[in-house]
Formats: sequence, C-alpha cells, structure tokens
Amino acid sequence: MTDGAVKKHRHDLGHEDHGPVMAAGTTRAIQGLLGLWIAGTLIALLWAMVDAGRGPTPPAADHGDATHQAR
Repeated sequence: MTDGAVKKHRHDLGHEDHGPVMAAGTTRAIQGLLGLWIAGTLIALLWAMVDAGRGPTPPAADHGDATHQAR
C-alpha cells in the first residue's frame, strides 16, 4: 500500500457478501418466490380492475326448465 494503490473491496472483486455459499442459493430462491408472489398479486389486481370495470352481469335467461318454473 506504500505505492499509492487503493485496495479493492471484496464487492468490487465479485466475492459473496457474507455467510456460506448455500445461503446465497437460499436467498436467491426466496427472492424468486417473492418475485412470483408480487407478479401474481399484480395479475390478480389487474384481473379485479378489469372485472370491476365491466359492471354487473345480466341475470341468466330462463329456458323454462322444470326445476325453475314459477308455481
């Protein structure tokens, strides 16, 4: 360090942050699951917004079925 060179940090060299290598895989798996959860939530919200924008659906037509006839 006497020649004026700056020592690079481990993150600059591409090393893992902390903990065992197995923890990195677990972290990535959790991030993947969270990503899927967020994507699913956004899809459900979009679906609900489209469904709410359509308004109420008309009642089903009565075809004179014996079980639905008025007495």
